[in-house]
Amino acid sequence: MVRVSFSSAALVLMAAVVVMILLYYAQFSGSLQWGLGLAFLGILAALAWRQVFRGTSEPTPLVLPSAPDAYEPGELDMAAASVRRATRGLRYSQVLVTSRARAAFLDHARLSLGLAPEAMREVQQEPDALLRLFGDPVLADFLHIHAGDLDGRYAWVVRARERGGFTRKFREVLAHMEAWR
Repeated sequence: MVRVSFSSAALVLMAAVVVMILLYYAQFSGSLQWGLGLAFLGILAALAWRQVFRGTSEPTPLVLPSAPDAYEPGELDMAAASVRRATRGLRYSQVLVTSRARAAFLDHARLSLGLAPEAMREVQQEPDALLRLFGDPVLADFLHIHAGDLDGRYAWVVRARERGGFTRKFREVLAHMEAWR
């Protein structure tokens, strides 16, 4: 609801009274009718010009400003949601989490060791090469994927489920990743 001050309401009321008096006398005078018509068109043009000028000099933003306490979920929030679903036992989320962790660790290791992406992919296909490179059988088992094998990404999840639970085995792998650093 719009709040109007007393002085603004009084000004509008006085203007309305003046316009009514002028309209009453305009029925007797043609020049007063023309003057009122031109004044009305002038006021209408001034209001239109003001609206256009204000809109172009201070355009409204395309995106509304966010509230100070607003939170926008991002990539980290989506990853956390995937981890929560994976700990509840959802297989797709488990595969997604392991794939993301594997890719992130391999990228970190590749940069740390100064290897080319192609060389890291070749190493990833050889379990013995992974064991020599990282010196950790848990990491070698986690990082090994057969070339072109889509089931290879799911194979570690299946083995982890059989060996005592995905969550426990994944935490173990994360601990080994942290230790490798």
